[in-house]
Amino acid sequence: MFKMTLTKILAIILSITALGIVIALIFFGFTSVSIWLQSMAVDLILAIVMAAIAGLIIDALYRKYSPQSKILKTTLTHTPNNNLSYAKLILPNNNNIVVDGAEKIIGREDFVGVISTDKLLFIGKDHFKIVKDNNGFLIQDLNTKNGTEVNGEKLVENEMKLLSSGDDIMVGKTLNMRYKEKTS
Repeated sequence: MFKMTLTKILAIILSITALGIVIALIFFGFTSVSIWLQSMAVDLILAIVMAAIAGLIIDALYRKYSPQSKILKTTLTHTPNNNLSYAKLILPNNNNIVVDGAEKIIGREDFVGVISTDKLLFIGKDHFKIVKDNNGFLIQDLNTKNGTEVNGEKLVENEMKLLSSGDDIMVGKTLNMRYKEKTS
């Protein structure tokens, strides 16, 4: 991602201003340009400051509202270096969704590229969540139309079910994955 800093913005603005002055000197001569610069100095400085402020605002808005794919964050394999437990969902294409925090909500966007677009429609935007507590990892269906099953048993609304390593999870009656838990 292209990240603008105040230094970069000022460097770009000053470079463009310097280039403009050099071109003006070539076309209009030194005397004409120096008279123009003296009469317009305050306006020119204000324009440079306003351009820098506008650049910073545009950069901040771009960083805040630019789309970031959820799949890039969730399908990477993660190996913790500490003694924390973590869980992973092994997808049919052997990619993993890693759960290494206190809670992870998993939905349709996590499975883009794993199953066909037609089958993705059976999976909710936020389909289920996995929560870590003292006993291990728990799964909860988020009141979806097509539900979530663990080892063939459909989760009841608002039910939190304790997962065990090796469990099969069926999402939206279309995607089967294996749950693995590891303590390192």
